[in-house]
Amino acid sequence: MAGATERRRGSEDQTFLVLGERSEQSSWELSITSVHASRFGDHVIIGRDETEQLRRALVLSKRSPRDPAVGETWRVTGSIQLHPEYGPQLHAEVALPLVTKGRAIIRHLATDKRFVSIGWATAERVWERFGETIYDIIRDRDLKVLAEVVGADRAIAIVDGFGMLAEEVEIFRWLDRYGVSPRVAGAAARVWSLGAIDRIKADPFTMTLLEPWKDVDARALRLGVALDDPRRLMAAVEEALAIRFRAGNMASPSPVLKPLVKRLLAPWSGDPATAIDLALAKGRVVSPSPDLLQSRACQFMEEEVARQINERIGREIPGFDGKLVVDAIAKVEEEIGYALTDAQREAVFMATSCGVCVISGGAGTGKTTVVRAILAALEAVRDSLPASQRQGIEHLQVALAGRAVRRISEATGRPASTLSKLVHEIEDAGRRVRAGTVIFDESSMLDTPSIYRVLAQLPIEVNLIFIGDPGQLPPIGPGLPFHTMVEASGIPSVILNVIHRQDEATGIPVVASAVRIGKAIDIRRFDPNVAMAPGIYIFPATNEDVAVKTMAAFRAMCGRVPAKGKTADLHDLDVQILTQVKNGPAGLKELNRAIETEYMARQANVEDWGLSVGSKIMWLKNDYSKAPELDTEGKPVVDKLTGDPICAGFMNGSLGVVMKPHPKGACVRFDDGAEDVITTADLEKLTLGYAISVHKAQGSAFKRIIIPVVRSKLLDRTMLYTAITRGIETVVLVGDIDLVNDVIATSPHTLQRNHSLRFEVAT
Repeated sequence: MAGATERRRGSEDQTFLVLGERSEQSSWELSITSVHASRFGDHVIIGRDETEQLRRALVLSKRSPRDPAVGETWRVTGSIQLHPEYGPQLHAEVALPLVTKGRAIIRHLATDKRFVSIGWATAERVWERFGETIYDIIRDRDLKVLAEVVGADRAIAIVDGFGMLAEEVEIFRWLDRYGVSPRVAGAAARVWSLGAIDRIKADPFTMTLLEPWKDVDARALRLGVALDDPRRLMAAVEEALAIRFRAGNMASPSPVLKPLVKRLLAPWSGDPATAIDLALAKGRVVSPSPDLLQSRACQFMEEEVARQINERIGREIPGFDGKLVVDAIAKVEEEIGYALTDAQREAVFMATSCGVCVISGGAGTGKTTVVRAILAALEAVRDSLPASQRQGIEHLQVALAGRAVRRISEATGRPASTLSKLVHEIEDAGRRVRAGTVIFDESSMLDTPSIYRVLAQLPIEVNLIFIGDPGQLPPIGPGLPFHTMVEASGIPSVILNVIHRQDEATGIPVVASAVRIGKAIDIRRFDPNVAMAPGIYIFPATNEDVAVKTMAAFRAMCGRVPAKGKTADLHDLDVQILTQVKNGPAGLKELNRAIETEYMARQANVEDWGLSVGSKIMWLKNDYSKAPELDTEGKPVVDKLTGDPICAGFMNGSLGVVMKPHPKGACVRFDDGAEDVITTADLEKLTLGYAISVHKAQGSAFKRIIIPVVRSKLLDRTMLYTAITRGIETVVLVGDIDLVNDVIATSPHTLQRNHSLRFEVAT
């Protein structure tokens, strides 16, 4: 076809394929009869226009303020293009919900989920009784008249439902005229409801919470806001602090902040100190110490975290009995076959007798063994209490990564969960932790907002144990709470320094310890002919051939491409590539693509997803609707109160394998034991997992790891140390040994974060 154009987003369903000529702009008001979602969040809506003709429109997620729903009326404006299977289809440039008009209210009442228990018969009866006057009745909230036809409960549902829709529509209309994108308008409506309009009129820079600064600022200037408008000056200071927050800082020195403020306020040529002084005077930002600036939100979070910790310092533990602790330690020593060190025993006594404490140590120093002994002692103390006092006491262990959860659960013989799942259960599922202990494993990964979020939900009766390694990478999010706790003199603390995890013969513990303290290393050259030999090695490579050598090391360890259906042996080798970068030849994207292409060549494809049966994958987003718990008959277990299935969930960072095809997509199993079916809609939540970032690997351990070392602004001593200590038997560094030692010798820039978190003994 002459002039034909074709658009396809990835492996998207044909429903969203376009083939045809672009036409003049058209506008329809559709009473929606069906909605079909793509895995990208886009929708095809089908509905009847003003003439009752059935129409079809493609609405991209970025063109609509929220997802459309059956029964609603939407105005869609755009060009009509010919779909090869479904015919004319409007491609919406603008899509907004409307307040229903005319007979369309029948379909709206009967099909919109917000109008519970109102079906077609009731909706028809409402229209027959009131006709067009129904809109006046709803607007005037004349519940008495409406209740005569549908009953009191249904009358309230109709009036409230249409009232919320009318408010929402007014916000969308106003923000559309104001130049706000539909998706941002939807977010504004959810955050501020009808108050969004007055809020934005009073201060256009309010929208920086939802939109990039450059968009908000450009719009405000177009609408006549002066370059030196106080609202603009103060907003620039807040935005500069937000930029620093996203870079990991809970606060910022004034000399660092001023250049940022000046850049944001260009072309204004004034002194950024003026803007900072104004923001301080108006209370928009605070100064926790001389020459240090902080947003009010960051100040509040740090003060709350400090308060929660300080109130637990020195708190006595009810029922503590030293003999029970001694007996519990002896039992654990018998189970593991060796005696705990003095430092480990001290850590157990401290953790069972304090309201809050910190246990730190390098990789493999027996922190998990200490947790096992702590839990045994805490359970012994709890069991010794009278039945009435035992009620509600829980001892929980949490970690950030799914693989870390499995590791500590196996090591301690007790259940564990991810921190995000615990928070989800508390905030969304109504779980209440009333007393006991929460043990935070791999605490160096915890950022300040995460700690604040969980501590805000825990009463003072819940004791806190933070365990981690301050030599590892700092958290991805802002702050350095664990590192600050380790340095705080008022918090009870024990340092573990004897390595237990790796066999000393591998050399991994010695090298890791040297890296941790900044001492140069001298390691053996990697020999691909004995690739599985335990130890830590260097595979010399220039920056240009790191990717090639990384693949060579992977082939040497993993052997031949597996035969069809025989990928289990490949995964059992537990070979993991850890990268510092996503892009480039030695980045995780290219390495994953290369390994998938080569090693899954003989396996059955899954749909047209770019995956095969046997592909190694990583999940990227917490999804609590996945992996339903099953009873002995294989049926989903449901919550007795809500009737919803109880699910283990797929956790961000979990590694897994595509197990087999399924009529809906494919069955996958993750390393934390979660298993379920994934569909096309789930593809945006996962990626290949042969090569993952060092950040994602924190909290995990692998038999064999390969580390491509390339020059990067992210590469520093903490990253190298974290990567090396993920290996149990074999570690291969691919790169230049001189670069490796330069990185080791340089003070880690990732630990140079600004914050104002302080801990003091409560009085």
